Amino acid sequence: MDREDYVQRMGAAVLGAFDIASTYLGVRLGFYQSLADEGPATAAELAARTGTNERLVREWLEQQGANELLDARNDAGEWRFGLPADHAAVLLDPDALDGVAGTVLSVVADLAQVPRLVGSFRTGEGIPYADYGPDEAEGQARGTRPVYRAELESWLAAVPDLSARLATGGARVLDIGCGLGWSSVAMAKAHPGLVVDGVDLDPGSIAAAKEVAESEGVADRVRFEVRDAATLAGAGYDLATMFEMLHDLARPVDVLRAAREALGPGGVVLVADEPCAEAFVGPADEEERRYYGYSLLHCLPASMAEPGSAATGTVIRPDTVRRYAGDAGFSAVEVLPVESVAFRLYLLRP
Repeated sequence: MDREDYVQRMGAAVLGAFDIASTYLGVRLGFYQSLADEGPATAAELAARTGTNERLVREWLEQQGANELLDARNDAGEWRFGLPADHAAVLLDPDALDGVAGTVLSVVADLAQVPRLVGSFRTGEGIPYADYGPDEAEGQARGTRPVYRAELESWLAAVPDLSARLATGGARVLDIGCGLGWSSVAMAKAHPGLVVDGVDLDPGSIAAAKEVAESEGVADRVRFEVRDAATLAGAGYDLATMFEMLHDLARPVDVLRAAREALGPGGVVLVADEPCAEAFVGPADEEERRYYGYSLLHCLPASMAEPGSAATGTVIRPDTVRRYAGDAGFSAVEVLPVESVAFRLYLLRP
């Protein structure tokens, strides 16, 4: 990349950063929802609808219109702004696989910690996950919810003999690092009668997950608890899952070992994590570059908040998963032939 290309790249990045920040405001202040529900508006109308300051709202609307994120139309000397249907779909539909609102929340949460990262680079001390705030947890949940709802049933079906096992009465699943619970709920809905225990060390996530289970009508079969999976040795689960969290762990081998020890006879562990390239090869595609961005700003420093961290980072290679699994006592690791928009699926057998 020569000087001119680099300058253009940075200029585009600045505009992108502004779009992320202004979109965050539109999501959090309900501007997009109002425009979708009540139609186009002037600055005065949108401010009145949302209980916000008209002068700031006008600047937001004009920024959105100038960048073609909203439609801007001048009616008799008065500017009115509308939300295009295609934009509304990816901003407001919680089940859109190409949704962007979750990404926006997560990126803003990550960028807020950049000044602290200066110290982390000098000391090697990470930033605890909780310090990234509720935007991080909600953003991650918004991003993965549509994937779980659309794909999780096919993931389970790809595991030999697992569907029949989960369909029997009394089948049990342990969802480690369940977050806000959408993975647990999706598994319960895919297999009526299945009991799912979701565990996570973040109290806020568990509280939100319980509300999700209630709202989705599966609270009688999906239970959430702030608990360390290491305390569940001998529990006899048919399946233990670890979805988009292995790379976040300070001690991945210990947690994998705990998952293995929580299984009953014939039980297996299913891991979903980032479909990164087999190795670093220099200039990469947009997907790989995105993984590095999340790793640099959040996943790696959050995992390094604990002493002795494995410091994996978001860019988790298949060989790394195999090595961790072998160290945790698994006899076999198989990459499942599953087409996913977001993950690579690993089947781990004791």
